Amino acid sequence: MKRFTVILLVFLLLLSSCREHPAVTETDTDAETKTAETTAKETETEEGTETKTETGTGTETETETETETETETETETAPLETTAKPKVKNYVLLEPGTAMIYGSCEDGARINVSSGKTSFTVYPDGVYFAAAVPLYSNGKNSVTVSAISDGKLESEKKTYTVINDKNADDTNLTVTLGSRVVEKRVLPDVYGTNALFDAEINDIVNCAKARVAAAKKNAGKDVRIVYVIVPDPLTVYSEELTDEMKSRVVSPSKRLKQAAAALERVDGVTVIDLTQTMISNKENGKLYYKLDSHWTELGAFYGYTEIMERLGLPHYSLSDYTVEYKTIDDTDMNVYSGVGTGQMYENAPFLSAKFEEKTPYGKNKEDTARIWSFANQFFVGQYSETVIKDSDKPTALFLSDSYGLNIIPYLAESFGRFVTVPMWRYKVDYSRVKSIKPDYIIELLAERDVDELLSST
Repeated sequence: MKRFTVILLVFLLLLSSCREHPAVTETDTDAETKTAETTAKETETEEGTETKTETGTGTETETETETETETETETETAPLETTAKPKVKNYVLLEPGTAMIYGSCEDGARINVSSGKTSFTVYPDGVYFAAAVPLYSNGKNSVTVSAISDGKLESEKKTYTVINDKNADDTNLTVTLGSRVVEKRVLPDVYGTNALFDAEINDIVNCAKARVAAAKKNAGKDVRIVYVIVPDPLTVYSEELTDEMKSRVVSPSKRLKQAAAALERVDGVTVIDLTQTMISNKENGKLYYKLDSHWTELGAFYGYTEIMERLGLPHYSLSDYTVEYKTIDDTDMNVYSGVGTGQMYENAPFLSAKFEEKTPYGKNKEDTARIWSFANQFFVGQYSETVIKDSDKPTALFLSDSYGLNIIPYLAESFGRFVTVPMWRYKVDYSRVKSIKPDYIIELLAERDVDELLSST
């Protein structure tokens, strides 16, 4: 009986034990194990992704850093190019105590000059430069020259010996910071110190009135008197003035403005002051020579265009011409300075017509700045005349001094009959007015010669 009881208790204990640990426990355990494995794999995958991303980002950052470092290294290590050393060809004394040095340099470079206690910068005309250098002692003077271009190092400095002579002749020339050689006689126009007196202004008005009346009487009809005033180069390129020149400026071009205002008071007169025309177009090319006192063919063309537009007459456009820059040395400043041709050079624009010209001026002209080499009777003191057959264009009598050289070819093509007369004395020959019977009498004079309006009275 006891034995049976013990067996029964053991059986009950075993049965109870099976109910506390069901068979699904293995399944749950497997699931948990699988879930844990899956989670671990996902975790590994996520960690791997994060690691990969971080690694990728790190790689990009390293690459950028390397590129920046390489760029910085290249920028830091690349040496700047040195500007070519300028070459001083020679010098000439403009007056005792002032020499003009001239030569060539790298295109677009600026020239630094020092002499004694003076230092300044000159802007070349392309590859050619000239500078007025003060000399502080009689005999030998040391002048140092160097060049520098944008983005480059300054060139090697070169010292030249310039000999001063207290007995040297005065050429009455000077040089601007733009390598422009000019006559000193134009400086009063720049400064405005040669203003007209009231009596002189009245004389100009009365003279203009007399010309209108005399022209009408001799031509037997109304004749428009046209005064064209060409500004001096430094009126247009005032930025080239030296500091000493700027300090003397009182009222720029005052005499020109007075004369123009006086002429505008006269009925039958048209006044064309080309100052603003020249200033407005100076970025379009070289309008005045640097080594000559006149305007270039391009400058004259802009003057021609303004004249024709002011008169309401048809004209050619710049597109009707080919513009070509050529190196020249036959300039009046080469002669006046004593340097001579074949020494100082500049580049200047020359125009050739794309159409067939009907007058000989454009066909026969030479690409030079020298007025005395021009193949035209006008420049040997005689008058010349052209007639375009079957033309309904008006007739013009053109009176001009040396500034007429470069504008005559354009004007002649725009008038049916065009007569030129040298105006060295600034007088009107009314016998020609009587025979020609012009529609226009065009008088062209430079700003430097405005006072000739007085002599013509």
